[in-house]
Amino acid sequence: MASDRAHTRIVRGAKVVLPLMALAILSLLFLLARRVDPAGAIPIGEVDVSERARDLQLTMPRVSGVSSEGTVYQLTSDAARPDPSDPRRMTLGPLRLDLGDGPGGAARVTSQAGEVDTGARRVVLDGDVRMDTTTGYALRTGRLEGTLGQLDVIAPGEVRGAGPLGDLRAGAMRLREDAEGRRTLVFSRGVELVYTPPEP
Repeated sequence: MASDRAHTRIVRGAKVVLPLMALAILSLLFLLARRVDPAGAIPIGEVDVSERARDLQLTMPRVSGVSSEGTVYQLTSDAARPDPSDPRRMTLGPLRLDLGDGPGGAARVTSQAGEVDTGARRVVLDGDVRMDTTTGYALRTGRLEGTLGQLDVIAPGEVRGAGPLGDLRAGAMRLREDAEGRRTLVFSRGVELVYTPPEP
């Protein structure tokens, strides 16, 4: 009987002592744990959200349309950065302008850089501009600018290359379409042509 009472006391005491011991051990673990040094934390780069917004970039953009006289065009680029003040205006990386086939043939124009205004349908191509047409022209110039709404673009500087009649050089060039949709190339400012007779 006495042993039963002793056993009961031990059990009751254990119910009180053991939880207290567990609490004490947990408290020691938290107290002895190494404190985090804020200076030793992983550095996080400071990000300027407004700067990131200004650096918005579009990958593989494409602008397509039809001119007022029916010329289908498509402008593609590797990347484009919209103007923060007017998203319709974009600065482009290497780009390509394709003009669909028509009475004046098809043409492909490439350049290292450029700008496009999708609202006004204006385009500027800069840096080693190359134009190849299905009518036999392979031309190079430094800049090409104008409108796509009514196809009318000019090269204000020197143009060099080859055409159906031979090698040519000119101080300027204009590509435009007339009311019937015919596209024509007009060379001006001291045109030089080295005529190459056709092979018999």
